[in-house]
Amino acid sequence: MMHSEKLSALARISAGVAHEIGNPLTSISSYIQILREMDFDEFTKESLDTIAKHINRITDIVRQMSGFSKTALADMKSHNLHELVALTLDLVKYDKRMKNIKVNVSVPDSLPMVSGDETQLIQVFMNIILNAADAMQDRGSLDISAAQTNGMVDIYFSDSGPGIPEENLKRIFDPFFTTKEKGTGLGLAVSYSIIKSFEGDIAAENRPEGGTIFKVRLPYNET
Repeated sequence: MMHSEKLSALARISAGVAHEIGNPLTSISSYIQILREMDFDEFTKESLDTIAKHINRITDIVRQMSGFSKTALADMKSHNLHELVALTLDLVKYDKRMKNIKVNVSVPDSLPMVSGDETQLIQVFMNIILNAADAMQDRGSLDISAAQTNGMVDIYFSDSGPGIPEENLKRIFDPFFTTKEKGTGLGLAVSYSIIKSFEGDIAAENRPEGGTIFKVRLPYNET
């Protein structure tokens, strides 16, 4: 009940945030579209394409935040998990926090198709990956793996960071809870809401050898 009340409060705040972000985001998007029509070198073109992808994702996220407490299920489809992870890594590869992070991916292409909304699933994966990069202080390794168990598909994100203090493990999915100096405490709260809306689960635990494992459980399409 307490968690539900926190999410309801966050929904009210998110509606205001979404409204304030909308106008400047539209302006930025317009300028990017103009620049993409100009003649630049390949690196600049690729960079502008990446920026445009992020702007489109921000637009989707802002739209979703405005209805945070009732996550839309209209775009529920079946997705190849291997491709979702690849798309996510493609979006974060130019983030400066990922510069010295070695990412190892072991996600079988033969896994069943998972159910969910593509944009929201990528949002969850990005939150976990960038949180791991922050925890490792921009240097370390991240292992991404997946397996089919008990009627679900489990995705594991294992980092080589310092781990999460035990007293914080139960609070990391609470809205506005953060240990980062400039953190908002929204990323994992939003991720929790998204995964629960897909009838999945998300949890975190510390590894005995050090670091943290985030596990995302998703239903899959048996057909």
